[in-house]
Amino acid sequence: MASSETSGSQRRGQRPRLALRMALTLFVVLSVLGTALLIHISWSYTARQNVADVAKQLNEQIVASIRTKLTDLLTNTQATEEAVRAIFYSGAIKPEDDSKREFIFQALLQSQPVLSRIAFGWPTGDFFGSEKFDDEIHNVEVKWDPATGTAKRRVDRYLPEPGEPRFLDRQFEPSTYSVLKQRWYSKAVSAQQTVWTQTSEFPDRKQPGINISGQLNLFGKFVGVIDVTVELGRLSSFLADQRVGSTGTVAIVDAAGNVIASQDPAERKAETAGMMRTLDGLDAATSPLLAVVRQALSQNMLKLSEVRMIQPLAPVRAADGALYYVSLSPANFRDWSVVTIIPEKDFLGNIDRNTERLLYGVAAFTLLMIVASILLADRLIGRPLIRIAGQLGNIESFHLDRIARVPSALRELDDLSGAIMQMARGLTSFQKYLPTELVRTLVSRGIEAKPGGEQQTLTVLFSDLAGFTTLSERLGPEIVPVLTAYLSAVSRAIVEEKGTIDKFIGDAVMAFWGAPLPDERHAEAACRAALACRRAMAALPGLPAGEPLRLRIGINTGPMLVGNVGSEERLNYTVIGDSVNLASRLESLNKNFGTDIIMGEATRLAAGNAILVREVDQVAVYGRMESTAVFELIAMADEKPASEKLAWIAIYEAGLAAYRQRRWPEAIALLDRVAATRGCEDPPSATLKERCRALIASPPDSGWQPVTVMGTK
Repeated sequence: MASSETSGSQRRGQRPRLALRMALTLFVVLSVLGTALLIHISWSYTARQNVADVAKQLNEQIVASIRTKLTDLLTNTQATEEAVRAIFYSGAIKPEDDSKREFIFQALLQSQPVLSRIAFGWPTGDFFGSEKFDDEIHNVEVKWDPATGTAKRRVDRYLPEPGEPRFLDRQFEPSTYSVLKQRWYSKAVSAQQTVWTQTSEFPDRKQPGINISGQLNLFGKFVGVIDVTVELGRLSSFLADQRVGSTGTVAIVDAAGNVIASQDPAERKAETAGMMRTLDGLDAATSPLLAVVRQALSQNMLKLSEVRMIQPLAPVRAADGALYYVSLSPANFRDWSVVTIIPEKDFLGNIDRNTERLLYGVAAFTLLMIVASILLADRLIGRPLIRIAGQLGNIESFHLDRIARVPSALRELDDLSGAIMQMARGLTSFQKYLPTELVRTLVSRGIEAKPGGEQQTLTVLFSDLAGFTTLSERLGPEIVPVLTAYLSAVSRAIVEEKGTIDKFIGDAVMAFWGAPLPDERHAEAACRAALACRRAMAALPGLPAGEPLRLRIGINTGPMLVGNVGSEERLNYTVIGDSVNLASRLESLNKNFGTDIIMGEATRLAAGNAILVREVDQVAVYGRMESTAVFELIAMADEKPASEKLAWIAIYEAGLAAYRQRRWPEAIALLDRVAATRGCEDPPSATLKERCRALIASPPDSGWQPVTVMGTK
């Protein structure tokens, strides 16, 4: 209570501070801008909602125009077929009358600009047709010789002129074209009425088109088939004249996804080359708008064969980020559909430009107010809050020595800074119970300091100095700088690999990975830290007498209890369990094999291909009934030596396999090669050779198992 009164009197003695709600009043002007922005967003949203209706109306107009054009084209095509039939029926000319037939076909072709070809096919496979080709008219005749089974094609080229076309030249060449193999002919023969088909093969070229064909019967006798063709390119030419927004496009497709006609330049080029492309085969780089159709069908889960009415699809967001409106409509001919693709920007371009002009108009009025509001907010709230946030960041990282009070004209911010200072004092006391780096992690993750823990699979590492007890007795107080250098080097290596240092036990260091910060690759990180520890020890100056320091490390992975362990008054964030005990035993196991770093089988499996190891032995450590394979860590896979320098590993493991299979002389021979191949002594090989010699001298019974049982810790 006294403290509260003192605090109040101190506050009364200070100069008046501006309350936070008073400061917020200064930012009302920003609320005005926010309201204006909200109105603008709502207006823009409404405008975009209306785009769909505009796109629908535009699509209906385009579809109506295309349907009318298509109806006229089909009507004229059918009328031409009927006119040819009527001429043959009347007897005015006969199908075999070459000159009159050519004249009639050419005249009809010139009178109907939309037509591409008028032709007649005989049951013998013969063919005659007049067709438009660029700026010329070609009369093409194919005659088959029954005796030889070969055909010859005649092509007469004419230049259209008023009155009568002007003959240019005549060419003869062999041909394999037969009307009997054409769909328009075979379908007309099998049908009892005129039929529509699609074709791409002309006698002298390939060109996608639609055909109407029908039988010609004179006096009850089948004479042949009349065919009238319209190139699909003429439909594309008509579509090219349709205006679909500013940059949109329109196309006609069939139920199979074939592009019948299109404004697209790439598609028209393909038609000229005699090809018909499909929606699935379109390249977004050359046909970006038509490629959107494929995406729209997939997004709306619609098939072209299901189009029964004018059907706007949900807007499509293409890979370039632009929004497109796609509509499908039946063309009322065969299984064709009319598809329109209109970019949203075609409708919103003017709206966006007007909005931009409006924003420029109000910008001048609001500029001074915005600048003043920003400066005032920055001085009263922004700068103090940024500094306070920095102080909270120091608490999160547990850099408590960097905490300083942040004075502020706002009473609430000034009180907040004082509370942070008080928090820092409390955390400074808490820091004494745990290692600083661990405390920083626990504070940043919000782990409460109370007893408790959970079972997790982690990796734990134990390290100590070889012969530390003897060194301590021999060096006395001089061991302190040696120990300090060693612990500092090992700590740095562990922290750099995101490990948690649990405790120092004399010369031993205990650390673990995977908690409190989760790390799926905790085994790999522990192995990398162990190798870094070994390198750091090699870089230390060594003992005063010049003797090198040797480090022994044990690593193990497995389930263990992790959390705050201890009493209500004193806690230790640590790991406990059988897997932890095994790691300690593995560290001691280095003495038996003369190695530096030994890991358990679980760590080997968890680290996988990230590490390079050799299996040393199968061991039952002190205090455990079960045996486990132990491995020596050689290097990380991304820093392993050249393959020829690692040949000794395979030799050792072959010797180990021979040892386990009771082939001890062979094992000794292989192990003798390890040191020679490695270029230095190999203590594990020497240990295993001694064991082999002992077994040769005193062979075991049939129940012998190749497991080394350790009698001490």
